[in-house]
Amino acid sequence: MNPLVKRITFSSRCALVTTIAAQLLFISVNSSANAADSAPDIANLQQSADKGDANAQFDLGRAYMDGNGVPQDWSKAFEWFQKSANQGNLKAENNLAVMYAQGSGVKQDLAEAAKWYRKSAEQGNPLPEDNLGTVLANGQGVPKDCKEAAEWFRKAAEQDYPDAELHLGMLYYFGDTGFEKNYAEAAIWLTKSAGHNNAWAENTLGVMYQYGFGVKTDMARAASLFQRAADQGDAKAQSNLGQLYIDGQGVPKDHARAYQWLTLASQRNELTAVKMLVGFEPTLTDEEKAEGKKLAAEWKPQNVQAK
Repeated sequence: MNPLVKRITFSSRCALVTTIAAQLLFISVNSSANAADSAPDIANLQQSADKGDANAQFDLGRAYMDGNGVPQDWSKAFEWFQKSANQGNLKAENNLAVMYAQGSGVKQDLAEAAKWYRKSAEQGNPLPEDNLGTVLANGQGVPKDCKEAAEWFRKAAEQDYPDAELHLGMLYYFGDTGFEKNYAEAAIWLTKSAGHNNAWAENTLGVMYQYGFGVKTDMARAASLFQRAADQGDAKAQSNLGQLYIDGQGVPKDHARAYQWLTLASQRNELTAVKMLVGFEPTLTDEEKAEGKKLAAEWKPQNVQAK
C-alpha cells in the first residue's frame, strides 16, 4: 500500500494548496470578526467611528460585513476596516487583507492583501501570522518563500494555533526546494494539531506511524488516528482505514468494515478507494457486502473529542 494523505498540490511544490489558502482567508474574516450575539447599537458605533475611534470603526465594519443591525454591505465594511486598519487595529488589518485577497468590497489585489497581513502579523496575533505564512508559501502577492512562511507558521504554532501547527507540519512533511523535508519535525507539529482534533493532521500522522516516517512504526496507533479522522468524514482516512481492515493491520481483519469505509470514501470520489473497490468487492461474500453496506448507510460523522 502507498501512503495516502491529502497531498498538497503546490504551484511550485512549496507550502499550501491555493484552494486551502483561499478557505483560510475566508475563514479568517469570520474568525476575526464573529457576529455579536445581538445587534450592535449602530447609532453609537457610527458616532464613535466618525470621531475616529479605531475599535468602533472595526466594529462598524464587522456589522456591515455580517449584516448585523445594518444591511450587509461589503463596500462599507471595507471602508470602515480600512479606516480602522490605518490606525493600526490588527483585526481590521487582517480583515482588510482578507477582503483584498477575495475581492470582497474592493478589487482583488493580492499584493495589498499580503501587505496588510504582514502589518497585522507583526503585532503578534496567530491568525494573521498563519495567513501571512500561507500567502508566502503560495506566492500570493509576494514571491514564494517557504523559509519565511515556516517562520510565521512557527510563530503562530507556538501560540497553540491549530491551523499553523498543521501547516508547519505539512511543510516539513513534504519539504521543498530550499526547504528540507524533516519527518521528525513534521511529527511534532502534526501531533500538536491532531491533539486539536484536526482530521487532516490525524490522517497524515497515521500515515507516518504506518510507514515509520519520523516515528516508530505503530500500526495500532496508525489505525487509531485513521479512525478518528474517518469518524469526522475525512475520505482519505476512510480509505486508509479500509485498507487496514482488509489486511488486519492495527485492527482485526474485517472485510465488512473494510467495505464500509471504502464505500464511504468512494462516495466522496476518493480515487484510491474507488480503484480498490473494483478488485475488492468481487472477493466478498454476500453477507460481508450486506453488512458493509448496512454499516455505511448507518454511518454519520462524529464530533470526536480532542485529546
